[in-house]
Formats: sequence, structure tokens, C-alpha cells
Amino acid sequence: MASRQYPDPRTDRRSFGELMVRIGMMVLHSLRAVVRILWFFLFGFLRMLWYMLRQVGRFFKLTGLGIRQAFREHNRPAQEMLDGMKQAKKEGTGSALRHTARFIGGWLFGEHGLFRTGFNYVLPVVSLVFLIGVIRYGFGLDYALAVTVSGEEIGIVSDENVFEEAREEVRQRIELTDGNVQLSYNPVYTLRIVSDEDSFTTSHTIADRLLISSHEELSDAYGVYVDGEFVGAVEDKDKVASEMNAGLAKYAASLSDNASEVYYTKEISYQQGIYLKASLTPEEQMIRKLTARTVSEGRCVVKPTDTPQLIAATHGMTEKELIRLNPRIEDHFRTGMLLKVYNYSRAIPIAYTKTMNVTSYINYGTVKVETAALNLGVEKVISKGVLGERTSEVRVTYIDDTESGRETLSTVITKQPVPEQIGIGTYKPEPASSRTVLDGSGQFGWPVNGGYISDHFGGERNHKGLDIAAPTGTEIYAAEGGTVYRAGWNSGGYGNYVIIDHPDGYRTVYGHASSVVAYEGQEVEKGQLIAYVGSTGDSTGPHCHFEVRINNICQNPEEYLRVNAD
Repeated sequence: MASRQYPDPRTDRRSFGELMVRIGMMVLHSLRAVVRILWFFLFGFLRMLWYMLRQVGRFFKLTGLGIRQAFREHNRPAQEMLDGMKQAKKEGTGSALRHTARFIGGWLFGEHGLFRTGFNYVLPVVSLVFLIGVIRYGFGLDYALAVTVSGEEIGIVSDENVFEEAREEVRQRIELTDGNVQLSYNPVYTLRIVSDEDSFTTSHTIADRLLISSHEELSDAYGVYVDGEFVGAVEDKDKVASEMNAGLAKYAASLSDNASEVYYTKEISYQQGIYLKASLTPEEQMIRKLTARTVSEGRCVVKPTDTPQLIAATHGMTEKELIRLNPRIEDHFRTGMLLKVYNYSRAIPIAYTKTMNVTSYINYGTVKVETAALNLGVEKVISKGVLGERTSEVRVTYIDDTESGRETLSTVITKQPVPEQIGIGTYKPEPASSRTVLDGSGQFGWPVNGGYISDHFGGERNHKGLDIAAPTGTEIYAAEGGTVYRAGWNSGGYGNYVIIDHPDGYRTVYGHASSVVAYEGQEVEKGQLIAYVGSTGDSTGPHCHFEVRINNICQNPEEYLRVNAD
């Protein structure tokens, strides 16, 4: 585009100090005028008040002399004037006319005449109305600053910041030159009254006019701005805009189908104006500048849900590029591993969004429950918690192929969490004496409400269990939870007995009961009442014959009981 020549501005310069002095003098003159008007109004008002008080005083004074005397006193000047006119008529026509003229003049212009009295009353009111009108007129005016540079007015602005913005814009326009251009401006501000026909000058227009005054070679062109920051000027902005739009469309086409809202994260704008010819940039160079990409090496930590494909896609890489940077991941990919990745960045980053469904886990809580399956005071996990699951529809935002944020659109819980149960032991049965100490594993509980050991396992008669003596009718409890295998009478010497099946091949036997409470097939818990102590069957006294069997082989019960032991 061809350059143009512009006229030189005038060289008269005024300082900002002169502007402030002029504004100060205008303010002082305005204040003086207002004070004078207020004083004139106040003086007139006080004078009128004084006159009214005088008249009222005279009225009350004359009232004391009587109404008739007051009337005569009030009309004495008029009566004297009438008497004079009568006397003048006797003296001749000329004398009568003179007396008549004096009478009319006194009535109109005398001390208490019509005009002077009216002036004293009307003048303060007129002054007040005038003052109010002046104030309203002044408040109704619009003021602005006229900016003058080198003696030439370059615009009308609302405040000084507009010129400072223009100065900054000029600085940006010339900073891309070789540095030989040095421009300096000393603005002078003048307060002006503006009308509806006047318009404020934009900072961009002021920047154009400042450049016109620079005596540099200029050209009409388009400034390219990225987020308001000047990056250069081109003659053909359509070519630049077309290439940038085409690049964005090509990038969008390379994305997957669920990608949407592809856009530049910075605003690119083009402003037509006056630019230094030395700052013009060829369109191809400007396009390369706006689309430039840089690559840097970064690090990332592998999360439990990561895969090599996902990590590569997240950082805008191919899987081959990721493996080339991290050869070990082919055989040793694991959570917590530190990987090298590429971080790509553009001069103007490109953003896009993807909508996807993501499954996440819901932590479970903890519930404490009392259970006789544990000895009193013992706490133990009796049921493990199960994580819940939820599926969320999320919108993920990527900038330069790297995730920068995500927004949850909706969430559906697909599996409720199951709380972890911690059992608090309530099992209380124990020997009648604290001197009975058994230091076994504690897998089974003491099966009788009290009692004492009357016969141990084994011995000379190959005793198959543990005899716990207690009064007839004493409660017998299940030593562990399980299923009742046998319940009732046994003709082989056990009398009334109960057999309970437990997990892992264990069985417990409770013999010689006076009566049985449990029934075959019943599910019982540890500490549940199953029978009462007796002496049925092959027995010499009331006691509970207690056996522990594993795969039907009798074991020493004392190895499974733990009572009164630390």
C-alpha cells in the first residue's frame, strides 16, 4: 500500500503547569462571582427585613395613639401635598402643575414610593432566581479535556488516561522497528464545554495523529493484536485471517469425533490505522509468528488408571514417541513410575473440549457392631467394606493437547458402597474362678456360664474332651458360630448333647446336658444359648463334656480356649 505525506504540526508548546494555573484562575473567578451574588442576595434580604420590621413597629406605635391618629399620621404626607396643591391653585396654574408633578414624583420615586418599595421587595427574589438558574446551568454542562500537542489540538478526551493509552499504543507500534525511531510528546490539556455534536476521540485515533506528527514514513495498514498486545502490522489482514482460520479448521479435523468447541485461547484482532512503514511485517512472516510451536521435555507420574496410550494422548504424543523417550515402559510399566513426556506449546494455544464417561470409586464407611462372636472388649473386622462405583459424564478441556480442566455434567451411582463392619466383642462366659487360666489361641469361647475344670483332655483313660463342672441348669453357650449338626439324645454315653459344625472342618460337642435348646440345622452365633448343664448319659455328676474336633479327630480344647490370660 502506498505511503502518504502528512502536514507538519505547529510547534507552540504549553506545559501542564500552565493548564493547572488556568484552571485554578477559572475556579477562583467562579467562586468570587458566586460570593458576590450570595452577598447581594443576603444584603437585599436583610434590607427588606429591616424595612418590614420598621413598618410593623411604626404600626404598633401608631396604634397606641389611636386609629384616627394613626390614620392621620400615615396620611399626613399626602394631606400636606393636597393642601399644597390647593394653595398652588390659588397662586396660579403654573404653581399647581409644579405641585402636581412633585406629588406624582414623590408617590412614584420617593422614600416610600412605589418603585423604591417594589425594588426592595423584588430585587432579592430576582437575585435568588438568577443564582439558582446559574447553578442549574453550570451543572447541566458537559466538560471534557481538549488535548494539544505541539500547538495542534488532536482530540477531545474524557480524561488523561485516554492519551496515556494512545502513547502506549504508539510505543508498541514503533518497538518493532530498528530502534532508531524516538518519539516524545508533551500534551497540554484545556478544559472545554462540549455539546451533543462533539464526540470523544479514541486512543487509537489519537495514536494515529501522534504518528502523523512524527515526520516518519507512514503507511495505512492493519495492526495485528493478540489479546490487545500489538505484534506487528500487515498490509493484507485478510490473508492472515484466512490462514489462521484454515489452520484452526485443519486442527479440528485431526481430532476425534467427540472433540468440540475448537478455538484459539487468545483473541486475534486487526485494527486499521496509521503505522510506521518500518514496522510492517510480510504476511507470511506474520502467519509463521502466530502459528509457531515450541517443544519442551517434561515429567509425569503414572496413575493407577493410566495406560501408555492414555498418557501419550494426554500430552499430544504418539505412543511410539512415548516409548522412544521411555524404553522401559514396554516391560516395566507400573503405577508411580516417572515418565518423560513432551510438552508442546503454540504462540497462540488451541483449546478444545471432549465429553466422555468416567468411572470413579466411592469410598465406604465404617460401622461398629456388637457381636458375641468375639470376646468382650475385642474389636475385629468381621466384614470388609466394598467400594462403590459411579459413572460421570465430564467435559474435559485441553489446551495444546494437554488437559487443563474438567467439568462434571452429570453423575449416576452404579454401585452403592458397602460399609466395613468392625465387631465389638460381647461374649462374657468365663470360669467361676479367676485362677482358672488357659492360654490357648482363643478361637473358641468358654462354653459355660461359670464352672471349673473337673477333668482334662487325655490322661490314662484317654479322655476325649474337657469336663466343666457346674450346677444343674447352668447355661451352655455355643463356643463359636456355626450350624447345629446334632441336637438331642445320644445313646452312646453323651446323654443330651449338641454338635455344631464350624468352618474349616471344626466341630464342637457339648454333652450330658439336662435339656437341649438348639435344634438340628439351626444357624447359631457365638455365645448363643444351646443347652443347660446336667448329668445325663454316662456321667457321675452335673457337668458339660466339651470336645473340639477337626475332621472328626478330637483335639485338646485347652489349646483353643483363652481365659484369664494376659
